[in-house]
Amino acid sequence: MNLTWITLLGGICLLIYGLHITRENLQKIAGDHLRNILAKLTENRLFTFLTGFFMTLILQSSSAAIAMVVGFAASALLTLTQAMTLILGADVGTTLTVQLLAFHIADYSLLFVIVGFLLFSFLGTKKQAYGLFTMGIGFIFLGMWQMGEAGQKFKDSQILLLGLQLLKDYAFVSLVISAILTALLQSSAASLGIILSFSHAGILPFTQALPLIIGANIGGCALPLLVSLKLGDRGKQVAFSHIFLKVSGALLILPFLGAFGTLVSWTATSESRQIANAHFLFNATLALFFIPFTQIGAWIIQKIFPLKPEPEAFRPKYLDSHVLSTPSFAFGQASREVIRMAGIVQEMLEKSMLVFRKNDLLEFSKIEKLEEQSDILYREIKKYLVQLSQQNLSPEQAGQQSDLVILTCDLENIGDIIAKSILPLAKIKIEKKLFFSEEGFKELREFHEQVVQNFQLTISAFTNQNIDLYRKVLENKERLLQEELQLRENHLIRLRHGIKEAFDTSALHIEVLSHFGKVNSFISNIAYQILHKENGNNKNGTTIIRAY
Repeated sequence: MNLTWITLLGGICLLIYGLHITRENLQKIAGDHLRNILAKLTENRLFTFLTGFFMTLILQSSSAAIAMVVGFAASALLTLTQAMTLILGADVGTTLTVQLLAFHIADYSLLFVIVGFLLFSFLGTKKQAYGLFTMGIGFIFLGMWQMGEAGQKFKDSQILLLGLQLLKDYAFVSLVISAILTALLQSSAASLGIILSFSHAGILPFTQALPLIIGANIGGCALPLLVSLKLGDRGKQVAFSHIFLKVSGALLILPFLGAFGTLVSWTATSESRQIANAHFLFNATLALFFIPFTQIGAWIIQKIFPLKPEPEAFRPKYLDSHVLSTPSFAFGQASREVIRMAGIVQEMLEKSMLVFRKNDLLEFSKIEKLEEQSDILYREIKKYLVQLSQQNLSPEQAGQQSDLVILTCDLENIGDIIAKSILPLAKIKIEKKLFFSEEGFKELREFHEQVVQNFQLTISAFTNQNIDLYRKVLENKERLLQEELQLRENHLIRLRHGIKEAFDTSALHIEVLSHFGKVNSFISNIAYQILHKENGNNKNGTTIIRAY
C-alpha cells in the first residue's frame, strides 16, 4: 500500500474519529435533558420537528438521533406519527454539520486541536468535554485535509477517472454504492465529508456528486435499522418509516436530478457549497412534502408492518367481582384461583431441584417468572377474600374464608422460600462450581420428592375435602421431620469419613435440607386447620365445611 492510500485511509479514520468524539462530548455538554424533552412531546408537528432538529445538533448525528427515537418508540413513549416528524427534523438538522464541513478551513484544523488540547488539560474534570469537543472539530478538518491531499494525487489515475465516468453514466449505481458505503460507516456525515474532500481536490464534479448525496441519505438509515432489530415491533416500524421516507424522496427526485442540480447550482458558486446545499435542500424538501402527511404515512407503515398482538398480561382467571354478592359462587371462584396458584407453586417446587441437578440458570429464570405469577395471584386472591369478608357471611362461609386465607398465605410462604432461600443456594453452587457427594445428593433428591408428594396430597385433600387425606398429610409431615433429622446425621457421618464433596458443600447441603423441611411444615398448616375444625364439629354434631 503506497503513501497516497495510507494518507486517504488515515484521513477517513481521522474524520470518523473526529465526528465520534465531537458527538460524544457535545452530548455530555448539552444532551442531559433529551429524555425529558422527548417525554413531553405533543402532537404539535412544528414543535416535534424542531425537537428532532435540535436533537441532531446535540448528538451531531442524525443516525444517532433517529436510533434514540427508535428506542423511545419501542418503549411506547412516542407515537409513530411523532417519530416520523422527529425523523424529518433530525434529517434537516444533520445538514448543518455538512454545511460546516463545506467550509474549506482545513488550514486551521491544527489550531482547533491545539486549543482543544489546552482546554482539556487546564479545565476541571467536569469541563474537559469542551476541550475534547474542540479537538474533535480539529480532527474532522484535519482528516478532510488529508483526504484532499490524497485526492490531488489521484487526479491522473486512469482507474479513478474510469470509475467516475461510470458513476456519471449510471446514477442509480452511484446511489447504491454511496448507500452501501454510508451503511458501513454508519454515518451520513462521514460519507458526505469524504465526498466534500474529493470535491475540494477537484476530482469530483458537483453533477457526479448528486446521486452520491442521495445515496448517503439512504445509507444513513442503517444504524437505526440495526438498533430496531433488537427491539420490538414499534421500534421496527420507526426504522422502516425512516427508510420509507428516504427511499420515497429518492424515487421522487431521481427523474428530476438534472433540474434539481441546476436549481442547487444557483445557490452557490463553490462546488463544495453546492454539495452541502444539495444535501440541505433534499432533506428540507422532504420535510416540507411529508410533514402534512405524517399521519397518512404512519397509517401506511402500520398496514405494511402491523404490530404483533402483545401477549396478554398474567392475571387471575376466576376472580369475578360480579358474584361477590353471592358468596356461595364467590367462594367457588376463589377456591379455583387458589388451586391455580397451588399449581404454579408446585411447579416452582418441582423445578427447584432441577436447578441443582442441571446447574442451569435457565431453570433459575423460569422459577423467578413463576414466582412473579404466584405473587400476582396472592395479592389478587387476598384482595378478593377481603371484599368477600365484607358480605353477610354465614359461620360456615366465614370458616371457608379462613381456610382459603390460610392456604393462600402458606402457598405464598412456600413460593418465597423457594425463590428467596433455595434458589440463591443453587446460584452459589453453580457459580462456585460445587458438587454434592453422590450419596448426599441422592438423599436430597429423595427427600425433595417426598415433600413434593406431600404437597400434591395436600392440594388433593383440599380440592376433594377428604379428611383421610388430611390425616395422611400430617402423618407424612411427622415422618419427614424424623427423616430430615436422620439425613442431617448421615451428612455428619460423611464429614467424619472425610468425603471431600460433603466437606465442600456442608453448609449448602444442610441449608437446602432445612428449607425443604420448612416447605413441608407450611404444607401441613391447612391440614391442621381443617382437622381441628373437624374435631370441633364432630363434638357439636355439625357437618364439616365443603371446599369448592
